[in-house]
Amino acid sequence: MGIKEHQEGSAWSRNYSESHCYQYDIRLKNYKRDLEELGLSETDVERLKIEDFNFSFVPPTDKWTCDKIKEFIERHEWLGKMPTRPTHRFIATYQGRIAGAIVMATPNTISNILGKEHRHQEKLISRGACISWSPKNLGSSLIMFAVRWMAKNTEFRYFTAYSDVEARELGTIYQACNFIYLGQSSGARFECLDPNRPELGYFSDRILRRASFIKRKTLEAGIEWNSAWQDRERVLWDQIPDETRAKIDAVLQAYKDSIIERKLPYKHKYVYILGPTKKETDGLRAKFIDLNPSKAGLKYPKNRGPTIVEEVNQAPDNSLAWPCRVPPEELTKRPNPCWPIDMEPLVPLKKFRSIKEVATMYGISTWLIYHHIKTDPTFPAVNIGLKKRFLIDIIKLESWLNEKTKTFNQSEHRLPSVAQLLEVK
Repeated sequence: MGIKEHQEGSAWSRNYSESHCYQYDIRLKNYKRDLEELGLSETDVERLKIEDFNFSFVPPTDKWTCDKIKEFIERHEWLGKMPTRPTHRFIATYQGRIAGAIVMATPNTISNILGKEHRHQEKLISRGACISWSPKNLGSSLIMFAVRWMAKNTEFRYFTAYSDVEARELGTIYQACNFIYLGQSSGARFECLDPNRPELGYFSDRILRRASFIKRKTLEAGIEWNSAWQDRERVLWDQIPDETRAKIDAVLQAYKDSIIERKLPYKHKYVYILGPTKKETDGLRAKFIDLNPSKAGLKYPKNRGPTIVEEVNQAPDNSLAWPCRVPPEELTKRPNPCWPIDMEPLVPLKKFRSIKEVATMYGISTWLIYHHIKTDPTFPAVNIGLKKRFLIDIIKLESWLNEKTKTFNQSEHRLPSVAQLLEVK
């Protein structure tokens, strides 16, 4: 990250406080120049549709296009740089020019949300941006094209993404794509700034643990490095002689003492689970719910500003950091902010609601409701159409939620049932 100059002389600031995210700010600043470069008018832009764009996967062997994607990300993506370990690239083009790009990468940390046997099937949506004049849904269309292509042509089955609250991101595009929200408790906890090399900007504290970094600092200190001490980005400390290890530790500690460390706020995290077939997709999504019951049904965040201040720290520029997290809310608890005011007086009068209405009322995804309809015969839904148009009985839904909550509490706290209490021994 660090200080990155964007178009029209705008620089990223950790004190950014506009009502929209910083990514949108870049779009506004690039808009005029982007139109001039392609020779488009605002009237031309208003007529653009998703069908006017071509979507494609870019293989790593296509060096020319990969370089163009790098230039595009550096100009249009708010971080202003490519990820450290990119693996797959996707583009949307208009008249042969890149209008959108998605870059997937190897995750820094494996989440294991589908169990250890599927941990190798995770891919991180690390970078993504669209040109300023692109139609509204181009970004979400490109993301879903990339995810479907990956599920069909690779072994990867779940795709994670983060939204940075410092850039006032909510993950709106992931919400539009019906990603599952995993809460706000992810991301690196610290980042560092080398005062002797401020031009590098802030960098993750993970770098300090990489073998390549430790090797460089060791060689700079005049200590000989043995290749047998390193396995890719892992240092084999047990292979290093005690005396040499003590010297390396001293060098690393001296460097850590010289840098400025800054605590980072938690990020929003999302995931999309998809297999090459509907059967595999349903199985993986059911497994996710079984392994992560507290995350199945979390409502999407809607507030770009701070809501709960758990901790703040003093940043190097004397500005306060963002609050750490927004607490999750479970499906069985009705979140009042998500219940539309104009619907409240109608609920007792209208017995059945559509799936979209119920999803809005409870602040959950429609996919979760469809999952309950398919897997739980006790779920209070009725089908009134030939094409499976489901309606939900609101009164029975309340009873169903209460019963599920009671069952969960009994199993969680190992409480005996009524039958068990009355059993004569």
